[in-house]
Amino acid sequence: MDNNETLDLLTRQFRERYDGMAEICAAAEEAGRWDKNRDGSMEGFAFAALSGAILSLIVSDGNVGERETAYLNSAFGFDYTVDDLLGLFRFSASDLRENAVQNVTDTVRALDEADPAAGAEFCTLLKLACRIISESDDGVAENERALISRLEEAAE
Repeated sequence: MDNNETLDLLTRQFRERYDGMAEICAAAEEAGRWDKNRDGSMEGFAFAALSGAILSLIVSDGNVGERETAYLNSAFGFDYTVDDLLGLFRFSASDLRENAVQNVTDTVRALDEADPAAGAEFCTLLKLACRIISESDDGVAENERALISRLEEAAE
């Protein structure tokens, strides 16, 4: 299996697992384990932290590639261009990097409290996304590698 086939497979797995997490979140809301009125959608809460972590990874090295942009769009249904992500980097890269790890930590804690299966699935998704982004990049910079490590540690 070549790298593109591997990335396509990983992206399909990500989508399938994400759909599974969405079902877990819906069940937790229905069972009253998540206060949707106070905290909003449980899935939306998880999605915000997950997408923020992934965006921070992509822009962390200041080099946004076509492949990583394509896999980001495929995994999340986004429609970003490389220029869009470079613009994001120019305006908010430091905020994204500084807040991504704390957002992941807070999200894992909140999801675990509501439903440990949701927290575990979030962690699996984050690690899978880190792999997809790092493998779709034309080279992983040291600061990007460090951010991946910090994100994965936060998802333990």
